Amino acid sequence: DSPEPTKRMLSFQGLAELAHREYQAGDFEAAERHCMQLWRQEPDNTGVLLLLSSIHFQCRRLDRSAHFSTLAIKQNPLLAEAYSNLGNVYKERGQLQEAIEHYRHALRLKPDFIDGYINLAAALVAAGDMEGAVQAYVSALQYNPDLYCVRSDLGNLLKALGRLEEAKACYLKAIETQPNFAVAWSNLGCVFNAQGEIWLAIHHFEKAVTLDPNFLDAYINLGNVLKEARIFDRAVAAYLRALSLSPNHAVVHGNLACVYYEQGLIDLAIDTYRRAIELQPHFPDAYCNLANALKEKGSVVEAEECYNTALRLCPTHADSLNNLANIKREQGNIEEAVRLYRKALEVFPEFAAAHSNLASVLQQQGKLQEALMHYKEAIRISPTFADAYSNMGNTLKEMQDVQGALQCYTRAIQINPAFADAHSNLASIHKDSGNIPEAIASYRTALKLKPDFPDAYCNLAHCLQIVCDWTDYDERMKKLVSIVADQLEKNRLPSVHPHHSMLYPLSHSFRKAIAERHGNLCLDKV
Repeated sequence: DSPEPTKRMLSFQGLAELAHREYQAGDFEAAERHCMQLWRQEPDNTGVLLLLSSIHFQCRRLDRSAHFSTLAIKQNPLLAEAYSNLGNVYKERGQLQEAIEHYRHALRLKPDFIDGYINLAAALVAAGDMEGAVQAYVSALQYNPDLYCVRSDLGNLLKALGRLEEAKACYLKAIETQPNFAVAWSNLGCVFNAQGEIWLAIHHFEKAVTLDPNFLDAYINLGNVLKEARIFDRAVAAYLRALSLSPNHAVVHGNLACVYYEQGLIDLAIDTYRRAIELQPHFPDAYCNLANALKEKGSVVEAEECYNTALRLCPTHADSLNNLANIKREQGNIEEAVRLYRKALEVFPEFAAAHSNLASVLQQQGKLQEALMHYKEAIRISPTFADAYSNMGNTLKEMQDVQGALQCYTRAIQINPAFADAHSNLASIHKDSGNIPEAIASYRTALKLKPDFPDAYCNLAHCLQIVCDWTDYDERMKKLVSIVADQLEKNRLPSVHPHHSMLYPLSHSFRKAIAERHGNLCLDKV
């Protein structure tokens, strides 16, 4: 007997192993060349046909891939892998039902076919059958409980379905199986973040980046959670690390700019927002945030342009509608402001700030009942919204509900003890009720918190005069006159009431101007 067939077998087997290795390494060209040699030697070899089908699939030659899978099925109609490969082709073409049928057929032929379950799950997710996808992953894990990647994917699916505790259990099990699996640590961090467990989230993201120092998403997640926790210096470090891995990541530039803005580094924030927009011109969030920073800097015209650009890109961008309304209101364009606030609330009915802003405009217009309704909505949505409580107090005070106003101001101060406006508003209730010592104490607290506070200063001066406290009288009068002069020059409503102007050393023209401004305010409300 000649040894020739054995030698041929060895070379065939050696070549087949080489082709597999090349395929695994991603060298599809070499793998295909060697497979074609093998196929010429053995046209009926299903292993070769399957490998050719997979190579063509990876190279996006879907027709060739389907052709070799079909040839393999002709040779062996019970070959599960060939049906699964055909399923991949159908899925890639968007023919999801055909893909799902082929995966299911493959699994009937080979019930412990792990890749079949994984492919089926992906197709079911694409088809919107989440529950079916969960079952496919569970089946794969019943055959092999140690597949930590599959368990993590199942966790992602459960997380997307809002089943956070089940997702958490999957990630923990994946970590138990493979403690160095950074992806599961990061995913677990996302669950803790969604559950409001900020410190646990931070710990898990930090563990993920320790295990994999090039894990971009984990750095971004870490930066985001640190930003929310207002740990700004560490958030900046996380975002900069992310940018060292992906320098042109527009969203990271945008988030980094938000942190700079919160830190008061307005110029740096503006430059960083501009960079984000340069990288991704269709980025309404970045335009809106850039506008906020420009407005903070006093560049109102530019800010307005940026809000309008954001709204051109996304006409339903609620933050831009609300913030542009604020500018219109400051410019005295009240009707336009109201229209924009209402549009923001149409887009996003649970927008607490827009409810509160609209309410304060309605209050100025004398529409007190409607204003009250919007303040109540703002507080329902955001129960710790101190500004809304304080402003609602002003409305109730105007409606002669002194007790209700008092409760609102007290609640605002409970929520934010450093809220100067609420202390000043509370003082005005005490003042109007004749509790002058309490009023003086509250005005003083307001001025300690916010030294440049004309209303509080002028009201305090009036209270001190009522109780005949003449300490520093001359100094006080000098400051009061300069406050009124500044307000009249800037066309603002003077903090001194016309009835009280006779108490102070103000010129006749100042007294007349004060009366005129307050008179106009009353006319606006009629």
